[in-house]
Parts: sequence; structure tokens; C-alpha cells
Amino acid sequence: MAQKAATLEIHELMQFLRSLLHDLPDERKPGNNTKYQVEDAVMAAFSVFFTQSPSFLEHQRLMNSNKGKDNAESLFSIKAIPSDNQIRNLLDPVPATTIFMGFQKVYQWLESKGVLKKFLYLDGEILVALDGTEYFSSKKINCPDCNCRNHRNGTTTYFHGCVTPVIVSPNQKQVINLEPEFIKKQDGHQKQNCENAAVKRWLNKNHQNKYGYPVTLLGDDLYAHQPLCELALKTGYNFIFVCLENSHKTLYEWLEFLDRSGEVATVEKKQWDGRKNLIYRYRYVSRVPLRDGESSLEVNWCEVTVVNEKTQKIIYRNNWITNHKITENNVEGIVKAGRSRWKVENEGNNVLKNHGYNLEHNFGHGENHLCEFLLSLNLLAFLFHTVLDLVNSTYQNIRELLVTRTSFFNDIRTLLKFLWFKDWSDFFSFILREYVPLKKLNSS
Repeated sequence: MAQKAATLEIHELMQFLRSLLHDLPDERKPGNNTKYQVEDAVMAAFSVFFTQSPSFLEHQRLMNSNKGKDNAESLFSIKAIPSDNQIRNLLDPVPATTIFMGFQKVYQWLESKGVLKKFLYLDGEILVALDGTEYFSSKKINCPDCNCRNHRNGTTTYFHGCVTPVIVSPNQKQVINLEPEFIKKQDGHQKQNCENAAVKRWLNKNHQNKYGYPVTLLGDDLYAHQPLCELALKTGYNFIFVCLENSHKTLYEWLEFLDRSGEVATVEKKQWDGRKNLIYRYRYVSRVPLRDGESSLEVNWCEVTVVNEKTQKIIYRNNWITNHKITENNVEGIVKAGRSRWKVENEGNNVLKNHGYNLEHNFGHGENHLCEFLLSLNLLAFLFHTVLDLVNSTYQNIRELLVTRTSFFNDIRTLLKFLWFKDWSDFFSFILREYVPLKKLNSS
């Protein structure tokens, strides 16, 4: 008997978030006006990110004024809609880590329902790609945790950044984002922090055994250095990191010597891409020192060069270091895993910045935790949409019906602005009921 496919409804995802919102910090004194609850402020901010509608709350206030009901209450269980300033004031004291369990609850659900098996690669491993990105910047607003960039014209840009770990696979278009690690100055440190230090903090807080599968980390050349590689191994991870010649002089001197000695193995494969034949030339070698000195970590190295067979023009070339044993049989898989690192940028950060989530928009800085908290809600909204795209057939049908992400969210914004829906099921049913006949009519 075939196993029933896992499914998850929006209201169940919302409950993952809502279950974390009891007893949140509230710095208002008992005599203050407490009409608006911190929990409502969280859901109000989240609703803006989930609907990708900056005006969602304003429209719902107007709808409530005209109709006596609104989608903020029916879809997000917001009892009273706070203003933007009230949201910022209520959320500023709340640490972002308060809602990090939301990412973990989603992960645990995906693991328990077998959904993560779609992402397994390299003999049953999860691939986690790491990359840093900025999400707030200003030439005026700043705080002790801000990093800064000094410009030649004498001005300074203050900014916040984070590392966004995501689960990727060469076989899946979606990426599953995990909780972020913030890039900031740490207490007691005068020196500005950096992406590398943030990744080390993430590794120390997230041992591989929490994921239930072996995990291989993917990253660019920034991570391909001994302290981070050693920490990755110590915390249970494997790694495949880009390794550039200009930042690894010793390693490439060894490679040059081994190549002259005939110890660098080569494998060639031909592949038709639908228009032309491509030659994939793989080179690999085992146990080369990552840096100079007797205490150097030994790593395995591989390279791929993709050549147009007809023109002999090089289309792509890259190389990596890894702790995985490389053989003729698995070098192609290791390279594919290493190349899938780009998904953290294209399918992750690029979508967040340029396709509706407006990651780089300054939603608010605050004096304590506001910008980190809002960033985390935005990432959680992205994760919820990804999960629905993976396991909710109704959501999948509507995404296919509306074709592009832009059309999908444009229609969500318009419908929620003018029409009231009693719940998410009612909302989705309306789209299918009204749009399917219209699509059939237009295609006939």
C-alpha cells in the first residue's frame, strides 16, 4: 500500500509560530495602555512578510471599519491591529532567538514526514549551504552591534548582516532555510566581526547531530581555511568549500608538484545539454596540506572544467576542497554538490532581496533587537511558503495556475485588500473556483 503523501496546512504552520509567542517580553508598565498585545504585534509584522504586502495592515483596518471584520483577524488571528510604530516599539525588546524554534519545528516536521529524503545527496547526506548577506543599512542610524563601511568621500555606512544557512540539493529547486546567525560586534570585542566568525558561532551552537542525517557544509573560498574546517569536523560536519589559488598558495604549490609527478587523477565525461556536447573534465587528488606548516590539515581537492566540445571554449571552471574521499566514481557527485552552493544565492538570498520579500528594505532598526527580529520573521515567512510549495497540493496548484511568483503575490495582495475570507481554505477555494474556469476560457 502506497504511503500517503505528507501535507501541511497554513493554519498548522501559523500554529508553529504562535506556540512560541506566550510570555514574550513586554516592557510596558501596568498603567500603560495595553490594548495591543506583543503576540498580536508579532503576527501583524509576520502577516506583512507572508502576504508580501507592505499595506496589508492598513487595508485590513479600513476593511474592519467598513465591514466590521478583516483578514488580519480571520487569517492571522490578530485581535487588534497595532500601528507600525506600535509594532516596532513592542517588538524591539524581544530577542530574535525567541522565534528560532519555529525554524526547528518546521525542520522536525519535514524530517518526521520523510520530506527531507527528497533532498538527500552523497549517500544520504543533507547539504547545507552557508552564505552571508546584508539586510539593513543606513548612513545615519546605527547601534553598538552595527558593522560599518567607511567610504572615500568621508561618509560611513552602518549595516547589519547575517549568515543564512539553507538546505540545498542538486535535485531540488526549493531551498529550506534554517535559523540565521547574525554578523555583529560581540560584547567585549572591539574588532569588527565578520562572516567567518558568525559561521564559527553557528557551528558551536548547532552540532551536526541535531539534524538526524549526516551533513555536508557548502561554502565559498571564505570558509576554506583551517580554523573553520577543523571546527566543522569537530562539530560533526563534512565540508565541500570552494578553494581559490590566490588564497591557498601552499596547497596549489603541492598540486603543481603532484601534477608533474602524475599523481593528479583525471576523468572526462561527455554530456549533451540540449544544444551542444559538453566535456566535463574532472581532476582530483587526495591528502594535500591546506596551509604551510607541520600542523596543517590534510584535505582532498577536486576541479571541474566544462568545455564546449565543438569550439573548445571553457564554459565553467571551479575547484573545491573536502574531507570526503574522492574517487573516480564519486567525483562527479562531489562537484555537483559543491556547485549547488549557488542555490543559497539564487534560490535563497536573491529571492529574498528581489522577489517580494524585500530583504534589504529597512523595515526598522530599533534600539535593541528590532531589525534582527523582523529579519527572522521575514525568513520564517519564506520558509513557510517553501514548505507549502513542497507539501500542500492546493498551494502547488495555485502557484502553477498563476505561473509566476509575481502574479501569485499580486493576486494575494489584491484579493486580501478587497475581499474578506473566513480562513485560508476559503481563500484558496475562491482562487480555484474563480480562476480555473477563467483560465480554461482564455485557453480555449
